[in-house]
Amino acid sequence: MDVLMVGGDAALREVVLQLLRTTGLSGAGCEDVSCAREMAAVAPPLALVMDVKLSPVQEGAGCIPILPGGSVILFREGVSAARATQQVFGRALVAELSLPLERARLMTLLQRIVARARITGRDRRAPESPLSP
Repeated sequence: MDVLMVGGDAALREVVLQLLRTTGLSGAGCEDVSCAREMAAVAPPLALVMDVKLSPVQEGAGCIPILPGGSVILFREGVSAARATQQVFGRALVAELSLPLERARLMTLLQRIVARARITGRDRRAPESPLSP
């Protein structure tokens, strides 16, 4: 799995997951941190996209496993001046976005994160054949 999206309303999660599919990325969505921890334990994502409201509030939000070299992107719904603390995620945090307004920026960041993982060899999926159509 390339991307795990946690939080937000169901409609926002569905929009983001559909955008991921159109760009060739794979993803899954969860409502809360406990569900995300369970999904990530089975298949750690390269990128974790998490609602700002969940990260500092729910205990263990920083314990959702991601692949080595993976990144965390926090989002907030609508326009809000609230900022999350970087202490929970440390250097893995690459951006805080306002969704759905900055969805194009989100897709660009996710594509770059996945491309970086593939180039550096941190992508654990089966490599694609260079001759595949």
